[in-house]
Amino acid sequence: MFEQQKSGTVAVIGAMEQEIELLKSKMEQVKTEYFGKFTVYSGLLCGKHVALVLSGIGKANAAAVTALVVGKYAPDYVINTGSAGGIGQGLKVGDVVIGTRVAHHDVDVTAFGYVPGQIPQMPAEFESDAELVDKAVVAADAFDGATVHKGLIVSGDQFIHSSEKVDFIRRNFNGVLAVEMEAAAIAQVCFQLDVPFVTVRAVSDSADEQADISFDEFLKIASVNSARMVMNLI
Repeated sequence: MFEQQKSGTVAVIGAMEQEIELLKSKMEQVKTEYFGKFTVYSGLLCGKHVALVLSGIGKANAAAVTALVVGKYAPDYVINTGSAGGIGQGLKVGDVVIGTRVAHHDVDVTAFGYVPGQIPQMPAEFESDAELVDKAVVAADAFDGATVHKGLIVSGDQFIHSSEKVDFIRRNFNGVLAVEMEAAAIAQVCFQLDVPFVTVRAVSDSADEQADISFDEFLKIASVNSARMVMNLI
């Protein structure tokens, strides 16, 4: 049976090197560890012991590395950081989204009575830890330079870059703010292992037909804003 003990460690998971490089540069007493193809940087960040993880892109990578880091480091909680496509009303590049809930947008078991995005025997949405959301909101008050939103983030093994797909996601996930490729998998593993979780994402594109261009152009801005929020949060 899995038992989670308090360790004083915070796990921070990002999919891409660009999404964790600012956090890594601010760490002290860093120890680099390799587990297969996964890399974990453990050390001090803002005075807190952190296990900073480069997961790789996509839900399978994210789930695998979350289970790994929880098993190896027994973190008190998990923060997912990085970029996202902003599909909520009024979201702009650089804006930060605190995920109060996350869901899979590419799961369909509706033939058996489940709602879109719901995996059998799992909740339709994974709720972020309420205390972490509250801490993130407080951290947002100290955040200068970008608008901060909170609400639903959805995940899938797709880079969304068309208005048609955005419309589909909006129809099926009321009030959705952002779309990305890892958070729901991380949240699902944390749900299964009873580890508190929150995701903090910054908008890199609008998930439209120009998303691939704007993503490359604005990834650095999004990564910096998301990382700054994480440092305020921990």
